[in-house]
Amino acid sequence: MPFCDPINVPFVVSELQRLNPRSVIDVGCGMGGWGVVIREYLEFWYGRLERNDWHVRVEGVEIFERYRNPLWELYDRVHVGDALAFLQSGQRFDIGLCCDVIEHFRKDDGRRLLDAMLDSCDTVLLTTPISFWDEVGVVQQQNAHQRHLSLWGEQDFAGTTGKLVELGSTFAAVVSKSPNVHGPRMQKRYDDVGLGLLIRAAVRRVRLKVSHSAPIS
Repeated sequence: MPFCDPINVPFVVSELQRLNPRSVIDVGCGMGGWGVVIREYLEFWYGRLERNDWHVRVEGVEIFERYRNPLWELYDRVHVGDALAFLQSGQRFDIGLCCDVIEHFRKDDGRRLLDAMLDSCDTVLLTTPISFWDEVGVVQQQNAHQRHLSLWGEQDFAGTTGKLVELGSTFAAVVSKSPNVHGPRMQKRYDDVGLGLLIRAAVRRVRLKVSHSAPIS
């Protein structure tokens, strides 16, 4: 899809803030929704509202020119063309973001794409469905690149280190290249981040309550 399954958003935001990158390549950026998320939670969240104050270099690559729209203006640059060719051009990024994209590649092509991201990025943050579907809807009729062509799982992340987290209808991989290892095992979402998020939310509520009840001097 030119947009992402919304179930991915809380996890991806949490990981982006944890990793705190200074450069991101959004592979298959579609309509540009992740550009909005990155600017909101890595820039605006910290008070950097003006473009001249932004710290993070955000680039996108998208093969379907018709997705161009005003949201692309939030990227430093969007490259229209083949993602694999771009990733093999020699540029490096802290994070390679690839959300609900890799399933649109045949498995061999998808592996080449994943390898290229692992080679050019310190960390790959990827989401993909946990089940295969080949429904052809309006989006797929308009853009043949949106057809689902492969299904991904634990076995496809051998040679990486990091984590795989089941999010519901999708799973996320947060991985780096590490040859000669079996790869991470799938975790449930709340095994990975749920308790920490609940604790942080509770602490935030307590701080807000204390600040609101503090006497005015």
